[in-house]
Amino acid sequence: MYKLFFNGHIHTLDEDMPFVTALLVHGDRYAYCGDDNEINLPQHLVHRIDLRGGHVYPGFTDCHTHIATVALNKERIRLDQCQTMMQALQKIQDHIQHFPAGSWILGGGWNANLWPDGKPDKLVLDQITTAHPIVLYNKDGHTQWMNSKALNLCHFNDETADPPGGRLGRDARNKLNGLVFEKACDIVNSYAEKTGLEQLRRCMEMLYPDLYALGITSVHSCESLEIWSGFQNLLFENALKIRICMHPPIENADKFINARLCSGYGNEWLRIGGFKYFVDGSLGSQTAEMFDNFELLDHAGIEVLTESTLSDQLQYAVENRFSATVHAIGDKANHKTLNAIERVSNLTLRYGLRHRIEHAQIIRDYDLGRFVQLNVTASMQPLHIADDVRIADKYLGKRSKFAYRIGSLLRSGARIVFGSDMPIADPDPLKGIRAALTRRYLLDLNEPKWHEYECIEIPAALRAYTSEAAYVSYEEQIKGTIEVGKLADFVVLSDDLEKANELTLSDIVVKMTVLGGETVYRSE
Repeated sequence: MYKLFFNGHIHTLDEDMPFVTALLVHGDRYAYCGDDNEINLPQHLVHRIDLRGGHVYPGFTDCHTHIATVALNKERIRLDQCQTMMQALQKIQDHIQHFPAGSWILGGGWNANLWPDGKPDKLVLDQITTAHPIVLYNKDGHTQWMNSKALNLCHFNDETADPPGGRLGRDARNKLNGLVFEKACDIVNSYAEKTGLEQLRRCMEMLYPDLYALGITSVHSCESLEIWSGFQNLLFENALKIRICMHPPIENADKFINARLCSGYGNEWLRIGGFKYFVDGSLGSQTAEMFDNFELLDHAGIEVLTESTLSDQLQYAVENRFSATVHAIGDKANHKTLNAIERVSNLTLRYGLRHRIEHAQIIRDYDLGRFVQLNVTASMQPLHIADDVRIADKYLGKRSKFAYRIGSLLRSGARIVFGSDMPIADPDPLKGIRAALTRRYLLDLNEPKWHEYECIEIPAALRAYTSEAAYVSYEEQIKGTIEVGKLADFVVLSDDLEKANELTLSDIVVKMTVLGGETVYRSE
């Protein structure tokens, strides 16, 4: 049986045939893209689906997620909406009542930069419970807030030295205060409750409808070998219902290389991108690695990975045909990463690898053109702009003009892809496009455009969520545009996205999402 999607304004993003009115789907692929009047199949072989004048685009890809974490958060505590510490503590107290003593209390999303009534500390959590270990990530995912029970289980005490690439928070008396930063979080995670396959399956099933409602059909996810194995099991059970490109941590490199895998390995549901590296921290936690100190602070962030170590690890990975997916936020971290990638440029070219820098938030003029020279993709999250305007101005001062240089990178010829970093930020691609277009604090029309010369146009933002996203995951032959032979993944919007402006863009909604030819979401 064929499916004919007709009566639509179909934007293929294919330069040879940019607009068609009908799509014929057989199985999970496009069999025909063109004019519905040219289809002469017998009626009994065709199931007709009226697009009702909607505007069709390739399915959106979120190029930076922690998708299993997002799913597991369905059963964990979320503090994203807490505007005060008291609100957060009340929510934690209410949540704990549902768990027996000894259970790990996990979750997060707190943003102490907004709290007027206090800062996170182990003592306030201890007042809630000493029977449950509590570990709560902050909004940007680079800091954990723990109670004394959790610190003890992780063997952290006042005499514990800071681990390489991490830091243990301390009070004025040099006592642990319950905050841990960067690589110290990895130690905590090794002790906290593990994720079982049944829980992963259950939580992913709850998450799929949320993604479909946003028009998301694919994600790139930066998560562990354990999660990769879990997704493999879901794939074998035909229970994986979103397309995932995984970026496992460099610490798992030997296991993937010994299994003779490489970047691009996999199928249309689950494949490997590049190894994930962390060079520095984040702007929100003031742990991004900078050349000069943050404003108001006496430090320049945290060096999670030295340039020498990064170079050695990249050499090993590239020799074994794995591309790099490097977290770099500060200007020094981005500079070091580009240096390391340059050292392996000959091997990169030989093997056709596609390196990317995740976030690429603060870039000096000197390094701007190197993205094109080295064929490095800037994987950016435009909604971070809407969230970070105030904090960037506060801690970067005049250097904030070097933050989120999307427009400058595009004008230089660099490839840009977009994502959300969910659960760190809202995963809605339409909001992400608005953020890239307007660069206003919290998307508020009353706020000025922040460094307006870095704004971009909607077509470029759309490509960053579709065709460019497919290229960077080695999948441009099977998705990213609407063409015969490619996967029938598309989203139907209420209006013409490419003709929208700042005022009308917020009114556009997802009417339908189709994944592999199957309608997985339809609005009321």
